Amino acid sequence: MFTDHKSLQYVFSQKELNLRQRRWLELLKDYDMSILYHPGKANVVADALSRLSMGSTAH
Repeated sequence: MFTDHKSLQYVFSQKELNLRQRRWLELLKDYDMSILYHPGKANVVADALSRLSMGSTAH
């Protein structure tokens, strides 16, 4: 998984986590994945998807 939040790449190696972080970690550890930092300005695919136009629709 790519993120523009640099500190998230270290979440699996933290020794002390708060309750919310531990819950997220419990959910994520079931997946075979790694978290990689990718600067926001360089993450054009995610930016393009968030701005995807669905075209003109009549309501």
